[in-house]
Amino acid sequence: MNAPSKIVISGATGFLGKYIIEELTSKGYSICIFSRNAESARKNLGAEHEYVNWDCEESPELLSAIEGSKAVIHLAGANIAGKRWSESYKREIIDSRRVGTSAIARTIASALNPPEVWFSTSAVGYYGNGGDEIKKETSAPSTDFLSNVCNEWEAATSPAEKYCRIVRGRIGVVLHKEEGALAKMLLPFRLWLGGSLGSGRQWLSWVHYADVAGMIVWAIENSLINGAMNIVSPNPLPMKKFAATIGKVLNKPFWFPVPEFVLKLILGEHAWIVITGQRVEPEVAVNHNYPFHFTDLETALKDLLC
Repeated sequence: MNAPSKIVISGATGFLGKYIIEELTSKGYSICIFSRNAESARKNLGAEHEYVNWDCEESPELLSAIEGSKAVIHLAGANIAGKRWSESYKREIIDSRRVGTSAIARTIASALNPPEVWFSTSAVGYYGNGGDEIKKETSAPSTDFLSNVCNEWEAATSPAEKYCRIVRGRIGVVLHKEEGALAKMLLPFRLWLGGSLGSGRQWLSWVHYADVAGMIVWAIENSLINGAMNIVSPNPLPMKKFAATIGKVLNKPFWFPVPEFVLKLILGEHAWIVITGQRVEPEVAVNHNYPFHFTDLETALKDLLC
């Protein structure tokens, strides 16, 4: 019997990591997890996987793991909304993505037997504040801070382009009841204080966490997927409709909009994430027939909240 194909994952201790690992193990892959604290990762994710300490630099251990692997999945990076955006934290946001990505790219380029595919995460922030304009994978980046972060992040994969297929997954607003934007919006609704954020006109390109895991594994297994891929549902919504749908699913009123100036006072510069948006379509996934689990927001929210 042949040994199972190996997938190398960085950043697996983030909330998406365990769902991606579940998807991969259900398909029979073996998993090698690179983490700043391998022992802590083992406790969180299970002893059945291989674990390696990694500080986001090139190392013999990284090269050994990558040699002959089926795929590398790179998820690591400082939380965009983890803190107020001081100049030092903005630098951490950039460096935590660029440094690790560059190390993996150089390691793949030096491997005698490189992986078949490298899935490296990015975000729909690549497109900047697009208003009502539909953004597809071929759309140009903007020039704001988050767009520049994503641009540098994606560019850091370039040294590996000659050696393996690279998928740059631009992930939208991931829906999960305990993590991310949705989790933060739920408490006001449950206190009967729910409402839209900012103008309510900004587009929100959402995606259920199950489709994030599903699309990443699907992209790894589909040799036709190469380059940028938007990881979003096919049905983005303006913030006002998004918030109204939360109220409908929770059977709570929708009547306390939070103005932009209040968000800026509370969040500082990173209020930009909330008060701007992108109307993003997953053209690559749709054209290659990815089988979405959730394309309707109300159905997705009922799965998460009911």
